Amino acid sequence: MLKFLIADFKEGVCVPVEGEYDPKNIEVEFPDFRYGEPVRVKGFVEKSTGTLRFKGTLTTRLLQTCGRCLKEKQTPLCEDFDWIYETEGKEVIDPLDSIRELLILDRPLAYLCGENCKGLCPVCGTDFNENTCKCRQSGYHSFPVIKKLKKES
Repeated sequence: MLKFLIADFKEGVCVPVEGEYDPKNIEVEFPDFRYGEPVRVKGFVEKSTGTLRFKGTLTTRLLQTCGRCLKEKQTPLCEDFDWIYETEGKEVIDPLDSIRELLILDRPLAYLCGENCKGLCPVCGTDFNENTCKCRQSGYHSFPVIKKLKKES
């Protein structure tokens, strides 16, 4: 985990830094994804009057669950960042909150394994990407009210 002791940096000098975070320590959890590997950050830190700039790249792998077929798929995450922290009255800068924020904001609201994912049958659970079932042929309709309105018009 990275923490920057402000006194260790000289003004105008770019210092390369890198660090790795165990996903458990980041405390960003959602029911439809988890981390497939540690979260890595790599970049440089530069001190200016009253500020500390941390610019670099965050990388990891996410294991995400498709919102339609419920299959888990591993996807890479690579995001550039450029953060500026005020240093007045501080001795240490901890970028963990910025890392959490980036991970939360970069996450899609609804993950799909592919644009053409057909999902699951709501009756029997068949994965329509791999098989078909007879539930639709047997007259099952998941929205009976809409079906009724369609017949009336």
